[in-house]
Amino acid sequence: MLGEAGSIASIVGLPLSLLALAFALHQLRQLRGEAQAAREAAEEARRLLRRDLANTDLAKLGERILRLIEIHRSGDRNRALDHYPEIRELLTDVRRRHPNLSPEHRRQVLEAIELLAGKQLQVEALTGQPYLLKSGPSSMLTW
Repeated sequence: MLGEAGSIASIVGLPLSLLALAFALHQLRQLRGEAQAAREAAEEARRLLRRDLANTDLAKLGERILRLIEIHRSGDRNRALDHYPEIRELLTDVRRRHPNLSPEHRRQVLEAIELLAGKQLQVEALTGQPYLLKSGPSSMLTW
């Protein structure tokens, strides 16, 4: 009798075990999809955060450049020379802190750093000479 009950339990248990296995596999698939969705949401949040940080860095940089332009307009050579390294350092930080910049943007930042270094050398060479800031889109210095 016990042998018969064990056989019946095994026969009934097998389909139940298969159903439980199928349910577990279904739950695993759902979890995998939810994990993928969470991973994508986290990556999107990281991307937006990096963009916001880059915008903050660029806004700070823009303020410093405008300040430098005003200093040049006032003709204060020494104060202008104090601002060049600060702006170049901010540009260097942008390249370092934002590795996802496009190659074109990275090239533009590097060109801006080089341009500022050149302008700093020009201003340093103007000991005692007056200079004017050329107005226009490039806001370049003329001597």
